[in-house]
Amino acid sequence: MKKFGFLLGLAVFCALTTASWAEDNAADATAAGEAVAAVAAPVATSVAAPVDSNTPAAVENMAVEPPAADNLEFVSGEVNASDETAKTITVKLYGEGDAQATEKMLTVKIDEATDITDGEKDRDLKSLTAGTEVDVEYDPATTKATYIFVY
Repeated sequence: MKKFGFLLGLAVFCALTTASWAEDNAADATAAGEAVAAVAAPVATSVAAPVDSNTPAAVENMAVEPPAADNLEFVSGEVNASDETAKTITVKLYGEGDAQATEKMLTVKIDEATDITDGEKDRDLKSLTAGTEVDVEYDPATTKATYIFVY
């Protein structure tokens, strides 16, 4: 009977200690969260400043928003044509099956921010010749390619 009383007392002690520890950690976590919120509150969420009419045009055009990552689409295909003057490539998209009657084409714009690579080295628009197999990540709203992987 003494062993049972000792074990019961030990179990109660452990339960109380665990509950006390959990309360202390919850209070610490709440205090830490409040401290982070207090530090983050003064941080501005918008960095756009009013443009003075005397500001040069080059400075006005510096604020360029990158495409939202959730709006990007990814396709695979084969380069059908590239136009260095217009800085575009047309890709014949790989289909889901052989039963597709029409070949789907996608023309995307390329600029200096477009990352073109084969996994080992960077490539340029000249290397995207007809027949080159590629994966293209692009923004469907602007048809601007953000990433092109060359096979």
